[in-house]
Amino acid sequence: MTIRTFSFALITLFLCASLFSCTKEEISIQPPLADPAPEIPSGDRIIIHFGTSTYRGCMYSFSNCIWIGWETEATHLSNRMALQFGQGDDAARYFGQYYPLTDDFVVDSATANALGIEPQVIPAGFYPLRESFDGTYTGKRTVLFNPDMGFGVQSLVNPNNPQDNIGQLHNLAVQVVLNDNREAIESLNGDRKAIQQLLTEKTVRFLADAELPVNQTDQQRAKTLNLHRDYANYADRLAETRLSAKDKNTLLTIFNEAASMPVRSPEELSNFVTFMTIQENKLVRDVSMDNPIVVLSMVSVLKYSRYFWYWRSISHGTPGTGSAEPASIPDWVWADIIGLELGGPLVSAVASAAVYLDTH
Repeated sequence: MTIRTFSFALITLFLCASLFSCTKEEISIQPPLADPAPEIPSGDRIIIHFGTSTYRGCMYSFSNCIWIGWETEATHLSNRMALQFGQGDDAARYFGQYYPLTDDFVVDSATANALGIEPQVIPAGFYPLRESFDGTYTGKRTVLFNPDMGFGVQSLVNPNNPQDNIGQLHNLAVQVVLNDNREAIESLNGDRKAIQQLLTEKTVRFLADAELPVNQTDQQRAKTLNLHRDYANYADRLAETRLSAKDKNTLLTIFNEAASMPVRSPEELSNFVTFMTIQENKLVRDVSMDNPIVVLSMVSVLKYSRYFWYWRSISHGTPGTGSAEPASIPDWVWADIIGLELGGPLVSAVASAAVYLDTH
């Protein structure tokens, strides 16, 4: 995988549901006590800097700072900043209907002057990706950052959580691996073992290119671990982890509250993100933890993953339906979180993708 591959900012995955209609097995396996804990890097080791979204500055979108690609050019429309993708069809396959801006973006005076617009703040949210504004086919796509045309969503990035970058890394790994290997995954016709092997190999390569190489023990664990478990029973899956009783109780309280919050709209997603951010801040400020790196990482992944899969459900769903599924936290999000403790960022990303593909 090259650095250019990392440039993609979102995931587009068009797979036939019939290819992945295997019967779901509900298996509970507690990690052996002798099994060493996986390596989970501290947040300051994760520096995702694959360029900038435009030559004028950095825009958040599932990583600290991403080069968007697809012949992207910063421009303006109606005194608002816009991004125009010269390779519009490729961008549309990747983004779907909405481009997510996961943090507020400041258009400073110098940038605004160069673009011929007023200085402004672009609020975090989902912004429509349009072929053109006059209906003419040009082969290009444009995102106009006009809050009146998009859906506002609470800023996802939380610098108060020292493990925030784990959530960003997770989302980027899932989107890159699934998008870049879409045809290869389809060709496996729902073969769970073969899909897990492919996802593992590609995620290992992604993490190595992100300067987070996976040790041999964690690689072997990811290849042999049974990822298809009853994740809906998240309390039992949490109980099977290596965490202390205190850390498990801390997480279970947060998980129970998060599970009670439906996400059926951008407004409800904002409420969820706000709740999770508050919990992160409380953990950092007030709560004593036996393993803070793991606890804070699991909370970060829950927040980022819930956001990511909700975005995908509306961005790649049927236009005009306005529906997102499911309203409750899906199994593949719980797989992300439990997978992180089972096998670090590698298993977290692989479990997320594998469980998702198994149901789609």
